[in-house]
Amino acid sequence: MAATKPEIKDEKTKERKPIQLMKIHFPDGIVVEVPSPYCTPEEWAERSSMDVETVMTALYNRRMARHQFSPKGDLFVNVIEETRRLLEDQKPWNR
Repeated sequence: MAATKPEIKDEKTKERKPIQLMKIHFPDGIVVEVPSPYCTPEEWAERSSMDVETVMTALYNRRMARHQFSPKGDLFVNVIEETRRLLEDQKPWNR
């Protein structure tokens, strides 16, 4: 007797957990929530509506906060430091 396979396969669906945001407490008493401390240049360009080439140039010229896990590894945008810079440059609640 040959084994039979079911005609319709039950696909397992992975339940995705919601992304837990990281809370960053700044010395001024401001709390900012970010999804991750680092992100790729492509993801940062999408978030900030910048061109990917502009983000890469800023990372290489060190005009943007960056993180590199190893000396020859990929460059990542340091989201926490960039958020800190943006808050220091523009404080809309003090205007």
